[in-house]
Amino acid sequence: MQFTMASRSTNSAMILSTRVRIGSIVLLGLLAASFIWHKSTERPLNVLLITLDTTRADRLGCYGYSPASTPVLDRLAKKGVLFERAYAPVPLTLPSHASMLTGLYPPEHGLRNNGKAALSPGLPTLATELQASGYETGAFVAAFVLDHKFGLQRGFDTYDDDLSLSDHSLDGHHQYRDGSLVIDAALKWLRPRIQTRKPFFCWVHLFDAHFPYLAHEDRFGNQFADRPYDAELAYVDGQLDRLISTLERSGALDDTLIVVVGDHGESLGEHGELTHSMTVYDATLRVPFLMVSPTEGRPGHRVAEPVSLVDLAPTVLDQLGRRPIANATGRSLRSALRGETLPILPCYAETDEPYHAGHWSPLRAIITSKWKYIRSPRPELYDLIADGSELRNLATEMPDQVHQLEGDLAEWEARMNESLADNVALTEQERRALTSLGYASHRDTIGGEEQSLLDVKDMLPYYYKLNDAAAMIDAGQYDLAEPLLREVLAADDDYFAAHGELGRCLLRQNRLPEAVQSLRRAMALDPGADGVQSMLGATLFMQGDYAAANEALELAVRLNPDVYQNHFNLGMTMEKLGRIDEAVKHYQHCLEISPNIGPAQQRLEVLRNR
Repeated sequence: MQFTMASRSTNSAMILSTRVRIGSIVLLGLLAASFIWHKSTERPLNVLLITLDTTRADRLGCYGYSPASTPVLDRLAKKGVLFERAYAPVPLTLPSHASMLTGLYPPEHGLRNNGKAALSPGLPTLATELQASGYETGAFVAAFVLDHKFGLQRGFDTYDDDLSLSDHSLDGHHQYRDGSLVIDAALKWLRPRIQTRKPFFCWVHLFDAHFPYLAHEDRFGNQFADRPYDAELAYVDGQLDRLISTLERSGALDDTLIVVVGDHGESLGEHGELTHSMTVYDATLRVPFLMVSPTEGRPGHRVAEPVSLVDLAPTVLDQLGRRPIANATGRSLRSALRGETLPILPCYAETDEPYHAGHWSPLRAIITSKWKYIRSPRPELYDLIADGSELRNLATEMPDQVHQLEGDLAEWEARMNESLADNVALTEQERRALTSLGYASHRDTIGGEEQSLLDVKDMLPYYYKLNDAAAMIDAGQYDLAEPLLREVLAADDDYFAAHGELGRCLLRQNRLPEAVQSLRRAMALDPGADGVQSMLGATLFMQGDYAAANEALELAVRLNPDVYQNHFNLGMTMEKLGRIDEAVKHYQHCLEISPNIGPAQQRLEVLRNR
C-alpha cells in the first residue's frame, strides 16, 4: 500500500491520508510506510543532500525528543538509517559544510571559521566528482555565510545564493533567506530535471533554526510560545514536506538517495553558551544524520557507533559506486546501511572562535565511543556513556586517561596535512552580513601560546556581558553600558572588543579624550579592526586634531577600502588640512562605493565650483 504525505495545512498540522480506513492496523502501517521506494533501479541514483543549519540531534522526534513536531524527519528516519552519534568537526557553518563536501577535517581543507577564506580550488568535492560523472548539479543555500565567494560553489552547475528575495520585514539580525524561498528555488530547478530523468545532485541548505528564533505564530499559534527553537525546527520540517512530497508524486523518490544532516548544533544556554561556535560540547557538535537509500539499507536501523561529517561524501560516492575522493580522511559508512557494525574510529573536533572573539584559547577535542577529551588550559574529560550531558569533568580524577587521549589527539593532528585556504576580501556590506548572523572577528593568526591564554570556560560570561553592553549602547543606555564594560575589562584588560565598545560608549557621551584612549588601546590589541580604526579617526576629527585624524583614517582606508564613510571623513579631513585635490578624490571614492550620499555630492560640488 502506498501512502503519501499531504501538504502542510494552514495550521501547519501534518495530515496523513489513505483511502482505506481499517482502524489500528492502518495506523501502524501509516507509521511504518509513509514513504515507499521501489527496490530495483537501473538508472544512476539521484542525490538529495539536505543540510539543516544549527540543528542539534536531541531536539528531533526521531532522536527521542517527545515535544518535537518533526514528522517528516521522523518518517525519513523510519525508512532509512539514523546515525545516533554523528559529530560535526567544528560548530560553524562554512567549515562544517566544507568537511561534508570534501571528506576532510578543517585543518586539512583550510576553512576553520566563517567569512575569512575560500576553499582551495585544488580540492575535489562531492559536487565536482558527481559533475564529472555526468550529474546535473544544483545548490540552494540560505545565508551569506555560504556565499559562492567562499569556494563551495565549485562543481555546481547552479549555485543559488541569491538573498535578494529575503523577507525584508524581518529585523536586521535575521539576514538570511527563509526556508520557503530556498525550497521554492530548489523545486523550480528540480521539476524539469525530474522530467528528463537525468541524474541530479541537489543540495538544499536551510538556515531557519539559527538565532534569533521565530515562534511562527502565524502557523503554530501559541504552540511554541516558550520554545521558539522548536518552532523553527517544526517550520523546517514543514518545508521539507514540500520537497519530499514533490519527489514522491513524480516518482523520483524511487531513484533518489536522501541524506539529511545538521552542520552543527546549538547550546541553548547549556555550559554557559547561548548559541554556538565557542564550545565543543555535544550540544553544538552532535547533529542529526539520516540516510535513505532506495537500493539498500535496513529501514529504521540505528547506528550507535560515533561517526563524523567527514564521512558523508565518501559514503555517498560509495553508495553510488563511484570512486572515492582522493586523499579524503573520511570513510564510507555504507556497511552500516546494511546493518553491519562499524569499526570504531575517533572523531576530531575544534573551534578557533574563542581566539578570534577574545584572544582566548582555542579548543581541540577527540571523541571515542566512550570518552570526549577537550584540550584547553583546564583540560576536560567526559564519560559520554555515563554523562551524556557532559556535566562532570573527570580530568583531574583520571590523569592517565587524559594523558592517553592527549597523545591520541596529538597523533591525530600530526597525521592531518594542514592546508591554507585562499584569503577572501569582504566588502563592508558583507562584513555586516556576517556580523548580523553572529559571526565576526578580526584576528587571523593563532600562535603557539595556546595553553597560556585565558580559558573560554571562564570568559563566556564576560563575552555575553559585552554583547549586553553593546545593545545598551545602541539603546542609548550609556549609564548602564559603561560600568558593565569596565567589569568586563577588569576580568580581561586585553579584551580588545571591550575596549572598542567602551570607546564607542564614551564617544556617544562626547567624552572624546577618553574615547580616543580606549580606541587606541583596542587597536593596539587588534591592529586589523578596521571599524574601530574608522571610529578613532572620526573621534580625532571631532576633537579638532585633523593631522591625527588624517593618519588614522588613511590607515582605516588601507584596512578596508570599501567603507564609504572612511572616504567621506577623509575628504572632510583633507579639506581642513587644505589638501583640496585629495579631498575631491576621496569624495569621488565615497560616491563610487555609495552613489547616493548627499553630503558627499554637496561637498564635491562646492569644491569643484570654488
